[in-house]
Amino acid sequence: MARRHQPRGGCDDIPVASFSDLAFLLIIFFILATTLVKTHGFATDFPSGEKSEKPAEKTPSVVLQADKITLNDKPVDLSTLREELRALRLDQREGEDKIVLLEAPANVPYQRYFEVMAAISEAGGIICIVREEEGSK
Repeated sequence: MARRHQPRGGCDDIPVASFSDLAFLLIIFFILATTLVKTHGFATDFPSGEKSEKPAEKTPSVVLQADKITLNDKPVDLSTLREELRALRLDQREGEDKIVLLEAPANVPYQRYFEVMAAISEAGGIICIVREEEGSK
């Protein structure tokens, strides 16, 4: 039995004309199937805990504005702030007890912001900066 020999060339092309149609259909599918919603939070279950015998202390908070400084809702100047922070003995505390909240709007001069941050650091505190998201007001 004789074998047939097929000529080479011309017939070996793969039809790719429908690949572009398929690609566009996949792109449209993924655009329609994708959710573009920004999540603002998450749901969680907090474990129930036992009450602590130690009284809960309020985290010290410093609100810095262009013309005044407030420590725990009490207006202070920079030297009084340093004294009050030293009186809290932050350098002798551990962990989360060393945290001091610092809240400052964008219009506060950098020099004033730096002086308050330095006062908190000198007292042994850990600075937690509170930032307001744009458009939240």
